[in-house]
Amino acid sequence: MGLSFKRLTHVDLPRQAAKFLPVVVTQVLFAIVCSAASIGLRFVADLFVPGAGPFALTIPAVLVATLFGRWLCGALTETITSLYAWYFVLPITGSFEFAQVADGPRVVANMLAGYFVVALAELFRRAVQNALADRDALLLELQHRVKNNFASIASVLRLQMTATPSEAARDELKAALGRVESFAQAYQFLYHDADYTGAVDMRSYLEGLCRALEASFGSARQLKITCEVEPVEMSRDRAILIGLLVNEVVTNSIKHAFGPQEAGIVRVRFRRSDDAFHLDVSDDGRGMSREGRPGSLGLRLIRGLTAQADGTVETHSSEDGTRHAFVFQP
Repeated sequence: MGLSFKRLTHVDLPRQAAKFLPVVVTQVLFAIVCSAASIGLRFVADLFVPGAGPFALTIPAVLVATLFGRWLCGALTETITSLYAWYFVLPITGSFEFAQVADGPRVVANMLAGYFVVALAELFRRAVQNALADRDALLLELQHRVKNNFASIASVLRLQMTATPSEAARDELKAALGRVESFAQAYQFLYHDADYTGAVDMRSYLEGLCRALEASFGSARQLKITCEVEPVEMSRDRAILIGLLVNEVVTNSIKHAFGPQEAGIVRVRFRRSDDAFHLDVSDDGRGMSREGRPGSLGLRLIRGLTAQADGTVETHSSEDGTRHAFVFQP
């Protein structure tokens, strides 16, 4: 429910259709659609309670038209639906004449109330749009600061690597640098768009992540990373954990499963079943080496991220390659 509401707050049909139609044309067309829907409901209502609440069904159509099509669309919808109710619902039907003198002031009062609803809905729409614009500006500023922080940490680690004489220490710093860059990469994919809805399209996210990993590792190491992801949406916090898992497992595979000049394939698959999400990361390398022993930092990090994402992992390794099978509760 909350997710759907967040999406609805971003709907502005005239702006979204501006590439294809002038704003006024979009408003007129949407007003006709909303009016037709209201008249259809009026027709159904008249089958059961003829003539009841002549103007009652205009208000929902007016609200929808104004909130998603702006004030002109709402005003047009109010005019069309009110004239329809006046002409076809009020006695005398099929005429703008009134059966009773008091019907005239009632029609005027109902129409004015409808236009007042248009004004209130437009004020609400503009307030929401302004709040969204302020939020987007704050998010962009926050993203810029976080991106700079990641870059600063990575720079410090690189400087420390050049100043450290120990080969073992440099390897540890290099591994730490890789994980910092993994966080930065995941953050970049997830937060590059200020249009926050609370959900992440896992297909576009993981496919983009795999392309970036292949670009940074695969071309130099003759490695290919394939990605098969079903169109699934997931909460942003959970998606970033899964992205970090993919980063860690793929990076481990590239580092430990293949020799420096050895070609190979790393496969990433993500799907949803009836009762769980499934992530499989496998390679056709030489199997888990000493660096991938159960007590290593890489596997401990993988298990920690898996638990944090409310999942489980099974690892299978042989001379034909290694496969990590993750299962996450929905």
